[in-house]
Amino acid sequence: MFYRRKPVTRPRDGRWRALAERLDLVDASDRAERIRRWLDLDVVALEPVYALRREGLPTVYLFDTLSERRGPSGTVQVLRSQCLARSGAEICAFAFRATPRQDKVLESLQASRSGAVRLELSSDPTFDAAVSVYAREAEGVAALLTAPVRRVLRRLLAERGAAGISLVVGERHVVASFASSEEQSLVTVEQVLSDTISLVALLPAVQRARAELTPDDLLDLG
Repeated sequence: MFYRRKPVTRPRDGRWRALAERLDLVDASDRAERIRRWLDLDVVALEPVYALRREGLPTVYLFDTLSERRGPSGTVQVLRSQCLARSGAEICAFAFRATPRQDKVLESLQASRSGAVRLELSSDPTFDAAVSVYAREAEGVAALLTAPVRRVLRRLLAERGAAGISLVVGERHVVASFASSEEQSLVTVEQVLSDTISLVALLPAVQRARAELTPDDLLDLG
């Protein structure tokens, strides 16, 4: 006689469903493997997957990833929540990565992995003390870090209190990722979603504004 295994119900499942209902998120589990390829994710599971679709904005995917780390003491499962905005149009001309401010040795390792440099923003010491931005095209990215963009980055990376948070911005995508747990509420997920949408709106606007500047305007900006 065969017995069918009962599906495992996680404590977070109900919270995800409640969030989806409140924000009008739609099930996007059929995009899981595509997201795995887009982000080159080596994870055990990628679920649940929800999508936020709004006119005039790129599709934003919200999901949990579960990975395993093996060591001398055994296998440890690592749960992370991620927010991915993916667009058919350009979001940012210059790729960059951002994290909360770290030890200088860690920052050096972070930069060397991708051949990037950490931007020094002496004009905004409060931001510079809280957030690290890494980029290969440092000058291009620095020009995009206007005061509104810096405010969102500081809020997302330094003020939300999300553990292990990081942000990656590419030509057509923005992805924020942070450590989670089964017991953790989804308040931070909603906050990160808000900040991600803000960046997706701000970065193209900054680029359009700069494209409209004349050479004399650029000299005035100094």
